[in-house]
Amino acid sequence: MTRFLPTQIKLWTDGELLQTEKHAEDSERYYPSISTDTRSIKRGEVFVPLRGDHFDGHHFLHKAYERGAGMLVIACDAPEKDEFVSLLETDEDAPDILIVEDTWKAYQDIASGYRTVLEASVIGVTGSVGKTTTRRMIYCMIESQVRAEQSQRNYNNQVGLPRTILATNPKTQALVAELGMDRKGEIRTLSHISRPDISIITGVGVSHAEYLGSMRDILEEKISVMDGMKSNGLLLLNGDDALLENWAVSEEPEISHWYICSEKNVGRLEREGIPVFWAENVRIDSQGLSFIGRSNLTPDERWPIYLTHPGLHLIPAVLFGLAVVYAMGLNMQEAAASARNFTTSEHRQELFRSGAVDIIDDTYNSSPESLQSALRTASMMAGGRRRLVAVIGGMRELGRYSKEAHLEAMNELSAADVDRVFLIGDETKVMRDAMLSDHLFQPMFAGWYETGEEAIPDVLDEVHGDDLVLVKASRYYELDHVVTALVERKS
Repeated sequence: MTRFLPTQIKLWTDGELLQTEKHAEDSERYYPSISTDTRSIKRGEVFVPLRGDHFDGHHFLHKAYERGAGMLVIACDAPEKDEFVSLLETDEDAPDILIVEDTWKAYQDIASGYRTVLEASVIGVTGSVGKTTTRRMIYCMIESQVRAEQSQRNYNNQVGLPRTILATNPKTQALVAELGMDRKGEIRTLSHISRPDISIITGVGVSHAEYLGSMRDILEEKISVMDGMKSNGLLLLNGDDALLENWAVSEEPEISHWYICSEKNVGRLEREGIPVFWAENVRIDSQGLSFIGRSNLTPDERWPIYLTHPGLHLIPAVLFGLAVVYAMGLNMQEAAASARNFTTSEHRQELFRSGAVDIIDDTYNSSPESLQSALRTASMMAGGRRRLVAVIGGMRELGRYSKEAHLEAMNELSAADVDRVFLIGDETKVMRDAMLSDHLFQPMFAGWYETGEEAIPDVLDEVHGDDLVLVKASRYYELDHVVTALVERKS
């Protein structure tokens, strides 16, 4: 059972601890957990009121008090401070009070402090694309061999990651944590909170370029995951990412690093004996994905992988999983077999069937890298025997790279042998105009629409027979409605 002691929290936050005489003399006093939400707070918990641009959790201190909070963390400049400090004189069962400079920092400091007492190995997953899939795959591959936990939902930011750590059972042996970001400097902060034993960078793409700037800025943000790592930690890199490879070669990071990559890049990456994991004999169809996992660490071994979900994006996730399993000293064959139990997240290349039509629902999010992967998956599934129809929504938050990325998407559509494409959203106008002015693309172009809802009637008219339909976009465009219309269509 988790126990947070008053002296621990005071030490971790460098705050001022105030208690009633009764509580100060109670040597066995503890709090069962930490909460930032009075809607779910339980008796005895620590309540940390966070502040934002448009909210202040201090307004809910009364609610936390009424629900029996064991400690209230209060900023020194909060108007409510004196009122609650005075309760210590009138109510012998009043909650403990911890006065801090900044409640947000205090919350992160508590999580960072608790991380130091956990015995669990922390596997931190970051990158521009594929974080959630990789995190979930690693968990799937290790949880049968060790007591493991993982980030729940998208608890991967400056509130979510501390929540993940603080909810970790002290007996857990491995925690797979997702490290996300929106603004510069956040990955470094999350690394210092979680202190990963193993860090994974899935890739460096233009996602969030609107906020971070250049590709070099994005790279610097991702590699800052090393800042909080232990000196004997391990960094796993996507060797198919040219930016990551060039950085590793030129900077020669002191921390040990391994690669995962596609088969064609193995020879280049395993220079000087650097460990590499790769996939061979890749097969994909509507029934699933299979390949053989290999590594130069054990050249004679083969790890057969079979997944019931088609999707090329799953290959690097599995390879990262194999590398983690090897580094942890677990059974590789058992881990490979466990990958079969992986289930896709909602709207991440989910496969649906409506009559003779197959629909790939990849509407959770979109980036140049994930669009390329989705199109290649769809092309392999179509196999040159089926008509491939794509419904493509705009990719958001690409900043100055938006126009270039959407024009490049045209080449990906062509390489995937897409027969007909519907374009959705302002970002795809540049594709529309370019396709209409190019006689090679004109037969492929099926229409442009501001919203997915407007496109539904024409999509339903277009799709027939045993077509394969890929629906891909940033979630802003809610193209899952297009998927629903296709699935529910009366044949």
